[in-house]
Amino acid sequence: MTFGQIGVTPADACMALDRAGCVLDANAQAARLLQRSVASLAGKPVHAAFGEPEESVFATECAWALQERCSVAFEAYAVHLKLWIELHARPLGDDGLELRFRDVSRRKQASDALRQSDERLRHLIRAMADAVWDWDLVASTVWWSEGVHALLGGHPVGWFGGGQAWIEHVHPEERDRVRQRLGAALAGSAENWADDFRLQRLDGSYAQVSSRGFLIRDGKGVVRRMVGGMTDVTLRLQADRELARLSRAQRMLSACNETLIRAESESMLLRGVCRVSVEIGGYAMAWVGYAHDDADKSIDVVAHAGDDANFMKGIAMSWDENGPNGQGPAARTVRSGELVIVEDIAKDPSFAPWLQDSLASGFRGVACLPLRDKERTFGFFYLYAPDVVQIGNDEIALLQELANNLAFGIGNLRAQQQQRSLHAAVLQVAVAVSAATGDAFFLQLVHHMTQAVGARAAFIGRINSQDPAMVQTIAVVVDGQSVGNFMLPLAGTPAEMLLSRTSWYRPAVAAPSPAMARVLGEFRPVAYAGVRLDDSAGQLLGVLITLFDARPAHVDVVNSTLQIFAARAASEIERQDKDRRLRHQASLLDLAQDAIVVHGMDHRVRFWNQGAERLYGWRSTEVDGEFRVTQLYGELEAFEHAAQAVRAHGEWSGELVQMRRDGSTFTVGARWTLVRDEQGQPESVLAIHTDITERKQAEREIQQLAFYDPLTQLPNRLLLMDRLQQALAAGHRTGRGGALLFIDLDNFKMLNDTLGHDMGDLLLEQVAYRLSHCVREIDTVARLGGDEFVVMLEDLGTHDRDVAMQARHVGEKILTALSAPYQLAGNEHVSTSSIGIAPFKGQGCSIGELLKQADIAMYQAKAAGRNTLRFFDPDLQAAVSARAALEADLRLALAHDGLSLHYQPQVDAEGRVTGVEALVRWQHPQRGAIAPSEFVPLAEDTGLILQLGRWVLREACFQLARWADRPETAALTMAVNVSPRQFRHPDFVAQVGSVLGRTRADARLLKLELTESLLVEDIDTTAAKMAALRAHGLGFALDDFGTGYSSLRYLQRLPLDQLKIDQSFVRDVVEDANDSAIVRTIIGLAATLNLQVMAEGVETAAQRDFLLQAGCRAYQGYLFSLPLPEDGIVALLSPPAPTSGDTSTRQS
Repeated sequence: MTFGQIGVTPADACMALDRAGCVLDANAQAARLLQRSVASLAGKPVHAAFGEPEESVFATECAWALQERCSVAFEAYAVHLKLWIELHARPLGDDGLELRFRDVSRRKQASDALRQSDERLRHLIRAMADAVWDWDLVASTVWWSEGVHALLGGHPVGWFGGGQAWIEHVHPEERDRVRQRLGAALAGSAENWADDFRLQRLDGSYAQVSSRGFLIRDGKGVVRRMVGGMTDVTLRLQADRELARLSRAQRMLSACNETLIRAESESMLLRGVCRVSVEIGGYAMAWVGYAHDDADKSIDVVAHAGDDANFMKGIAMSWDENGPNGQGPAARTVRSGELVIVEDIAKDPSFAPWLQDSLASGFRGVACLPLRDKERTFGFFYLYAPDVVQIGNDEIALLQELANNLAFGIGNLRAQQQQRSLHAAVLQVAVAVSAATGDAFFLQLVHHMTQAVGARAAFIGRINSQDPAMVQTIAVVVDGQSVGNFMLPLAGTPAEMLLSRTSWYRPAVAAPSPAMARVLGEFRPVAYAGVRLDDSAGQLLGVLITLFDARPAHVDVVNSTLQIFAARAASEIERQDKDRRLRHQASLLDLAQDAIVVHGMDHRVRFWNQGAERLYGWRSTEVDGEFRVTQLYGELEAFEHAAQAVRAHGEWSGELVQMRRDGSTFTVGARWTLVRDEQGQPESVLAIHTDITERKQAEREIQQLAFYDPLTQLPNRLLLMDRLQQALAAGHRTGRGGALLFIDLDNFKMLNDTLGHDMGDLLLEQVAYRLSHCVREIDTVARLGGDEFVVMLEDLGTHDRDVAMQARHVGEKILTALSAPYQLAGNEHVSTSSIGIAPFKGQGCSIGELLKQADIAMYQAKAAGRNTLRFFDPDLQAAVSARAALEADLRLALAHDGLSLHYQPQVDAEGRVTGVEALVRWQHPQRGAIAPSEFVPLAEDTGLILQLGRWVLREACFQLARWADRPETAALTMAVNVSPRQFRHPDFVAQVGSVLGRTRADARLLKLELTESLLVEDIDTTAAKMAALRAHGLGFALDDFGTGYSSLRYLQRLPLDQLKIDQSFVRDVVEDANDSAIVRTIIGLAATLNLQVMAEGVETAAQRDFLLQAGCRAYQGYLFSLPLPEDGIVALLSPPAPTSGDTSTRQS
């Protein structure tokens, strides 16, 4: 029987079986499906026809249909054919079977895929921690995934029945806003809705969630359904806030360290650090407090910054553990020396005394950082935060580092101030001792003393010889004015301690005695400092007392300074006592200690007392006759000046250098009086001479303190500056140059830290000795401080080469001398030095610049490995000058269209040019082409990048608009690089919009290329600005991806379109396994995030082939084209013009 006989059409795949289940006939469609010929099928059992075993479903089902004479239908997989077959069998005649079958593999695969997809979706939704929802607005029902249980901590009652029931769980402060925005989305035309808010869990706590939904509309635009999800972002936001706080803390630490370097005073440092903490650290208020060891253990506010800086006024602060205000963070920090953090002051009972005022001022969290020196915690740095703080270990470490740096800076500035104060005091004494002796001397001394120590009042008093408990003042100054002397009983006054002690200070005192109060008027001192005045034998002469209206910041400096003044005052009192005793015996001139000499107008001696015999060595009998007083002087200039003065004015006093009989010289204080005869004519001169050698020696010692280093006896910075000024002036006159050698000992701090400062001082003394023996007498060796020395070489020659050679010779001599072993208290120590040399001639640069040059050269020597010397390199200054000139030329180029744009094509995998990147070029009129790598960083540093960026964007958009009129360029995209500084400009979005409007460029073809460094700073602001720009229609590419701060977090949050693989990875992608792995990872990441990917710097076909195989289908690089000007791009894209002889066509 054939198919024609049973009415089967040729379109069916059919077979007929006999009663044994073997093939009687098959049509061509069946043979084709079974991959056999019709002839080969005849007589085969049905299972063999399908290439299946005898027990297969094809055999069993057909056998059942033949046996039962019934129809069957089934689907089965034919392993041999690798197909799914759908088969229908029905009885044929009395004993046969008709089979109709077809290939349903595609349908089966689609069905299986759909089933697997549905199953995967169910498992995915079930496994998600976040809630997925489906809101049917027509039925007013909401379906929620199981994730809502994890989000809320239980089953949300009522959430499935009503569409907006969940809004009642939104925080009350945000509920109306969420409802309004959702309603606006439903009523508007937007395709999606998104919002962030706080959602109340079932336990009453709040989770920070981010919800997003997609609106499904009917043909009329009415929303019928809304599908979306809620994501718990609480932990992410906490991490973001912690990262932001840590970043702020790092910036605050950096800015505070800069303030430490720049601060010139302690108050400037403290105010600057407080201001930085508020402006950069984000704290609401910052202040610094100092703890005192007075009876109340009080705390003073010494610096502050913030919106409510008056908050501390009127608050009694103390660190006394037993006091009512001694339990707060500040007191605990002072007592423990540890950092104290109060995350929420409302929950800290110790903050109760200040809680209401703090909350009213907007403060919620505090951190109190200890300020410690080697001995104790002397203060603290207090920070108020506007919110509850949760400070991690990293931020705590940064804050502690900030406190340690601040404490070090305070100590360093105090040491500098102490040195300056001591120097000022020495200069004050040097000025004061030039005053005449007597009462005027003491008044001037007290005036200078009050200025030196900052006292409001001071006096010098002499002990009453009859009653040591009584003091008679000899000079009193109050508020800068001298007042009358008075008797002061010491009993019961703070000064009484000076009867048994050499010095004394009291920070808080009782009311002054009645005698003192009358002198002081309304002034009531809050601190006293006094020094005992002793004679050369150690016997009490008097007291020196200073009175302050504020506690001195540095008591040790005050005491040291008063000791200097006291030594001079005691010396003068002792001298006056001697004079007084001599005047008491004035009836017998020969008993006078001073030399009393009377000489005539012809200079011959007329009277010579025993004091003169003792002073000069000649007996009175030896000076009779022809002995003239001019024989007492080596040089007569001073004598003749004094003689003229006494003749003109009748008297003269001053100092003279005279000679003894043995030829030695000494200094006398001279008081000359002109004696006239009965006619009033000059007859003789009465001269009283006092040996003031010891006093002059004291003055020289004071000068030594003022101008020489006390440890090494070398000139100090002050004297060096004076000599250097003289050397520059001399060089200017003579044309001969010199050199300044800045010497720093290598690893000196290690010696101090390991062996102690005593060993360090021994080393410095020996270094000073060796330096002094390495130079000539006309040269100067000075110590600036610490382990820094300066050698000034003068008169080295007229030619720069000679000056440099001699300076190098001396420098190498010093290196050799200083590297020889030292013997330090029996220990051998080896030290080296680094030397910077700055030659000079005349007054070409200032003293400060010269020192700076030598200092720079010294650090170059340090960098070169130490134990060496370096000359100051003028090329450094030349580089600075060249950079300034380049900046000026760039400004000129920007102002006069001196720049141009070139465009580098971007191609796809088929080699088609899809877009270009705009690249700025500068053809300098004198220097020629200047590389962007040279002038773009300069623009970044100088701020010109804003003007340059605006110019590039404007020109690129004009070009984009011009290309829109040409078919070959109309579809090209334009990529423009945007610098971080340009992007962060507040008006950047408006600038882009203005350029697009003015140029009429298609924003959809404009692509802004951003760098990774831009995206990690304030990601919220960056995302908002990118969203505003995207509203104009333009796109974004992430340039040089993989070279910066790569983070999935910002890649997910930011509206990026494309990642650009940096050319540093592409360069060796074929040979370097690491680069190839990085490139594959970037491509895979882009695919996962549904971002385009482009490779930069493609230069070889092998690189392109690797990238294509890895999945990258967009390229840019020299393999395809160099950056071209506008006409070059047009020529590249224009089809070649046909020639008359070209009649063939090519197919590809």
